[in-house]
Amino acid sequence: MAHQFHYPEPPEPSSPPTKRPRSALLVENDDSLLNFLKRSLTEEGYEVHPASNSEEGLRLYRDCGPFNVVLIDYFVPQSDERKIDYWGPPTNGIKLAEDIRRKNPSQGIIIAAFAYRSVGEVPRPRELMDIPVLIDTGNFQLRRLLEKIEVDRAMEALSPSELLQLQQFADFRVRGLGRAACGRTGEDLLSEAQLRTLIGAGATRQGRHWNKHVDFVWHLTGAMRSISNCWKRQFEAAVQRKETDAYLRPALPIHDAEGQEHSPLDNMASGDKTVDQRLIEKEEEDRVLSIFEDDPEATQVARGLLDGLKKDEIMVTYGLDEKKYAAAVKRIRKLLGRRNGGSKG
Repeated sequence: MAHQFHYPEPPEPSSPPTKRPRSALLVENDDSLLNFLKRSLTEEGYEVHPASNSEEGLRLYRDCGPFNVVLIDYFVPQSDERKIDYWGPPTNGIKLAEDIRRKNPSQGIIIAAFAYRSVGEVPRPRELMDIPVLIDTGNFQLRRLLEKIEVDRAMEALSPSELLQLQQFADFRVRGLGRAACGRTGEDLLSEAQLRTLIGAGATRQGRHWNKHVDFVWHLTGAMRSISNCWKRQFEAAVQRKETDAYLRPALPIHDAEGQEHSPLDNMASGDKTVDQRLIEKEEEDRVLSIFEDDPEATQVARGLLDGLKKDEIMVTYGLDEKKYAAAVKRIRKLLGRRNGGSKG
């Protein structure tokens, strides 16, 4: 058997998890909504600066901005003296968003438009169509919008040296995969890690949630390791099913007596005793994660275990303490036991 060379990985970021101070400007004139949104933002770790009208909001932005996020009520009045006509054109929230964008084009902004049933119904000028819209009071939607803004901000803040470090790590991971990379490059791996992070809050199974207490470079490094491991499992599963891809055939051509082309991998026995087990894990991965679809913490722990992470790594990656981790493991065992006919392991 030919010796397989394992390429060394570049060193990972050694910086410990850091807590980023975060701030939010909240412009809302309805007291009940103001209290609800302020509480929701505080629970997400933001220091909230409230304003009841667009003039006050703009003053706060000039004095204290920029913020990690600016959340503006679509129907906010211009000032305390001028009451808003809810049946007229509610342009003050949009006007404030335009003013802030002119001052800082990269400022993350969310428009709260609870009177509309869908984002498409919310009137906005073309230059503000990229601003996300909050149309219900569910915490999940707000968390998802906040996450996207935070990820966009973190990606823009990556320094050239950090980008170079990430690209080098991605190149080493793909080079170590060999043919299992299926023609993908290090740039593809880094791009997928960024894309998975962008959709992380909205799709727990497909995305890679970023715990804000973890360094962003460290997060992307872990995401790339997990994704490349998944590519390897998919490749090995295809080999075991004798579904060798076309890109393998020109590099490894053999022909039988009748002139039919085959791949030598078709008749190659695996010397790796764990291949079958990894194949089973891959085939079961989506089914296992789907069991915990309504339990985000159990999904995170299950994903970490499937990715080969240790307990401490899972806790740091997803921001879980000992109590939450133990409770999630208990729920996982209970649900899997129920799915397997109640067997106890």
